[in-house]
Amino acid sequence: MQKNFRLELIKECGKKNVFFEEKQKTSFTSGWRMLPGKCEAVVTPSSLLQLWNVLKILCRFNKIIILQASNTSLTGGSTPYGTYDRKVVIINTLKLNKIYLINKAEQIVAFPGSTLYDLEKKLLPHSRAPHSEIGSSCIGASIVGGVCNNSGGSLIKRGPAYTELSLFAQINSKGELSLINKLGINLGKTPEEIIKKLDQGDFSKDDLVFTNSKASSVDYKEILKNTEAETPARYNADKKKLYDASGCAGKIAVFAVRLDTFEKEKNEKVFYYSTNNSEDLTKLRKKILKEIDELPIYGEYVHREAYLASKNYAKDAFLLIYYLGTSCMPFFYKIKSRIERYFNSSAIFSSKSLDKILNKIANFFPNHLPKIFDILAEKYEHHLILKFDESIKKDILEISGTIFNNKKNNFFECNKIEAKKIILNRYVFASATLRYANLDINSNSELLALDVAHKRNDANWNEKLPDDISKYISKSLCVAHFFCHVFHREYLVKKGEKNTIVKKKLLQRLDSIGAKYPAEHNVGHLYKAEKDLADFYFNLDPTNTFNPGIGKTSKISARKL
Repeated sequence: MQKNFRLELIKECGKKNVFFEEKQKTSFTSGWRMLPGKCEAVVTPSSLLQLWNVLKILCRFNKIIILQASNTSLTGGSTPYGTYDRKVVIINTLKLNKIYLINKAEQIVAFPGSTLYDLEKKLLPHSRAPHSEIGSSCIGASIVGGVCNNSGGSLIKRGPAYTELSLFAQINSKGELSLINKLGINLGKTPEEIIKKLDQGDFSKDDLVFTNSKASSVDYKEILKNTEAETPARYNADKKKLYDASGCAGKIAVFAVRLDTFEKEKNEKVFYYSTNNSEDLTKLRKKILKEIDELPIYGEYVHREAYLASKNYAKDAFLLIYYLGTSCMPFFYKIKSRIERYFNSSAIFSSKSLDKILNKIANFFPNHLPKIFDILAEKYEHHLILKFDESIKKDILEISGTIFNNKKNNFFECNKIEAKKIILNRYVFASATLRYANLDINSNSELLALDVAHKRNDANWNEKLPDDISKYISKSLCVAHFFCHVFHREYLVKKGEKNTIVKKKLLQRLDSIGAKYPAEHNVGHLYKAEKDLADFYFNLDPTNTFNPGIGKTSKISARKL
């Protein structure tokens, strides 16, 4: 039986696309912040039809199915975790990377392995942009992965990744696999016909069906402008943003999504605000959202400690992106991962060795940030990077002048180099904190990272932890998508203390103030799914075949319950 299973996979995809050896599987079984899990096989189909046929094989042999693309999940949502009651097979979709531009490039159809970086390049001649740009796209994040996890991001106008138009495979309560076409494109009737036509791009504008179904978060502007609301603007368990592929977290097999694109801003301006009073930034956010019709493009909060962490622990990543561009990052991350695996298995090197080496090399280079930001970081605790279209510059200036007009705070307009560098320093924060925790001698090497959605009317977002929590923490680091009130709070826990205990205390505190978590990285295997989200998962996957255990739900086959 087992031999037949392996032979069928090889017959369908070829020996080069099916992996059974542990060394071959490691890069697929470990996430960016997660240790490797166990799986029986990894399959890398090279066509949508192969993907469909592999799903049929796995369904027939009663295997657990985990789909992944770039595997950039920060919470382990696309890799095996712990033990299961059945054998796990990973399907990596990166070879399925086609992107079709439709409706004059105002929409796209994206395959499961297509990346944001490739989409940016494809849209550039049309002066259009995808849902997310600089950020996770630098490490090759997939378009479909963003939709499946309601990913948010830093671009204020676009809201969480969302669509009601998708093509996906689903297993019903009887264990039967079916293909469901909700793309709004006439592609035929049988699964094979639909898949072949889509794979070959064999459709025209006449096949596009007029539909009222949404292909982006079109209501997000209205949501953000309600600054007095007692609820967050966006978070992963928001049932208004759970629809088929959107928010599915791998509980169905997504073949394609249809998404809106966005007009690319041409005349961007960047202001940099600094203060020791967090209320100044609260007032600024509320006044801009209430008094200016047009939304800013980007508004990122950076705490002083976060600025310094990025500067001191991610200088190598900064320099690579600044001088070589984002296209180099997937390659360098692959090389880094291979070296890390070698070091971890070596008797000479430790898990800290590569980070130490890279940090020392980076420190040979001169200061990479304009001096003005160091001066402001020394003087002020709270900072905001605000990017907006030139058309609202006069309004932004007027509001800013009413709040940032004394010696207790500061704001200025960045030139192009300053803007590029300070935004890039904010981006590399995610990799900086991992290295900081790994190298800090006073802390556990495992970072405690939370992404939290605060209520839209929460004026007390500046975290002041009580003594019964702060006594366990050696360093608190915070950045935020400030206008969305989504905060990334990352903690270095004192050496010897248990991260799980500290996390429990932090989450209890967040519950008490009405915050929601996770905000945009999804539950993965690190957060418990709220009831609405768990019910959504069950309705999508009643047999618990796809990605079981996600959101700390059951891993047991529903056929055994």
